[in-house]
Amino acid sequence: MTNIRITSSDALSTFFTQAKLVADVLKDAGAIDGAEVLTSTGSVINAERVARGEAELGFMASNWVPRAVKGADPFTAPTPVSIVTPLNAGPLFFVARADSPLSSVRELKGKPIAVGHTNSGMAQHAINIVKGLGWSGADIQFQHDSTFDGGSALIDGHVAAQLSAPIPSTHFTELCDRVAIKVLSFDAADIAALCKTHPYYSPALVPADCVPGMSKDVPALGVLNVIVAAAKADDAFVHAVVSAFIKGAARLEAANPLFRGLPAVLARAKTIGKAALAPGEAPLHPAAERAFREAGLLA
Repeated sequence: MTNIRITSSDALSTFFTQAKLVADVLKDAGAIDGAEVLTSTGSVINAERVARGEAELGFMASNWVPRAVKGADPFTAPTPVSIVTPLNAGPLFFVARADSPLSSVRELKGKPIAVGHTNSGMAQHAINIVKGLGWSGADIQFQHDSTFDGGSALIDGHVAAQLSAPIPSTHFTELCDRVAIKVLSFDAADIAALCKTHPYYSPALVPADCVPGMSKDVPALGVLNVIVAAAKADDAFVHAVVSAFIKGAARLEAANPLFRGLPAVLARAKTIGKAALAPGEAPLHPAAERAFREAGLLA
């Protein structure tokens, strides 16, 4: 056992909250002695930290992992990380002020949108979405701020909408406390097309019980977030972490709605195989694969 570092995102982010809970589960299972949760700007720096040995585990949106391994933009060199386990599958959605005339995502064409830090997973999702909608050039007006500053820009009218990470989160709660908001609707055909193009996306719902004033769930785009370790990470360490995470999945689900459906997310590998754990060209750590097989969760 050992003390580890988990690199997450800013202190108001969903990743930070999830990292604290995951650390407790791993510690209680005896997989680690303790954990320091590090703040960051998100997925890109998390991959770099893990690869450099500055953190033992990192939280990432799964779409960044193949880019990290290949050294594709925004990475400047191959960044050898491997997925150890899915973290959650949560909805990505755009919110506007409740008094905005906007009602759908397609109405955001050419309007300013707060999408998170330039090298964050949220910014990459925003790019994927608008390109999937066929937008280019002046159609795309992104403002790159922290989640909190992006919310302030929405309140002040400096942006028309903000791309929100999976909820509940401290940021989203504070945003709803500061201003009445509404969720902009995705066209069903757009969700289907994005999921077909990007294997790390799936249809999802924004839960009505997580958004004040919303009476029914709203369809959204779902993203698989993952925990990564260095590609060369010790097999025994990775195996212990993954085994403890699998056993603690129900506890995590009960502790925070961010983990809603986690046992089902992990169980998808029974029928889909490794692609459910590491979609697209993302690598799965060999010790993690062994842990999933031993748990009966990998076909």
